[in-house]
Amino acid sequence: MPTKRTWRFTLSTQVVLALVLGALVGLVCGEKTALLQNVGKAFILLLQMTVLPYIVLSLIAGLGHLNYQQVKVLALRVGTLLVLSWGLAFVVILVMPLAFPTWQSASFFSTSLIEKHEEIDLFTLFIPSNPFHSLSNNAVPAVVVFSVAVGVALIGIENKQNLLEVLDTLNRAMSRITQCVSQLTPLGVFALVASAAGTMSFEDLARLQVYLVMYVVMAAVLTFWIFPVLITSLTPLTYRQVVGHAQDVLVTAFATGSALVVLPLLIERSKELLRQSGLHTAETEATVEVIIPAFTSFPKSGTPCCL
Repeated sequence: MPTKRTWRFTLSTQVVLALVLGALVGLVCGEKTALLQNVGKAFILLLQMTVLPYIVLSLIAGLGHLNYQQVKVLALRVGTLLVLSWGLAFVVILVMPLAFPTWQSASFFSTSLIEKHEEIDLFTLFIPSNPFHSLSNNAVPAVVVFSVAVGVALIGIENKQNLLEVLDTLNRAMSRITQCVSQLTPLGVFALVASAAGTMSFEDLARLQVYLVMYVVMAAVLTFWIFPVLITSLTPLTYRQVVGHAQDVLVTAFATGSALVVLPLLIERSKELLRQSGLHTAETEATVEVIIPAFTSFPKSGTPCCL
């Protein structure tokens, strides 16, 4: 007797469907969807809950498992990736405005012209004179510098295995929390997209249409072509593997407007990809735990430095 096949949508498929459904509900229901803003905000806060602890634990434990030679190679790779990403970002920043129409306004005065903008203190942003202050104020670059310093210091210390085991256990606990929260991603994405689509007027959308189209096109080119091709050319991974494992992370980052809140999810998806590809070892896992937090936590062109 043939067995019935049960169909189950993957999490990434659920997230994409939630994105589309949220946009449709927002357009149909309009301002009524503003009530969903609190649901979306709660979802983002839940995602943020484990980001900084995850960064600290991943960097310290990941570097602590490596030796000095491996760290030197890792630093060279991270530096190369940063230079490549900055170069691509500057090209995009220079090219995108060429597609924008000339904006003419009859206003001769704006209060923004006399507003005093808060200056960024780069020393405080990058140098963690008080790590607890950096953690409480979401100064991510300072947190990363502190974690890297502790992780590198652990490399030359003997009898560190017990501490690393504790850190690994805590990191796995953070990972379990992240996995539980990730199950709410379809609901969170639906709420965020529905409230945004319902509260934005068609006039605002019309004024921003050129920017939105160009932003979507350039983001799609970078996300689904340039970066995947770069990864597949440097690793034995296939394009389908790279993009397939990151679908729910990409959609969540798009809906929340932040790449940092999905950093734990990105690390876990990368580890899953290594396991399924037969590339998973203690060294590659430690490398993932170091490269992704260090690479994505520093300021990037066009994005903020803090959560």
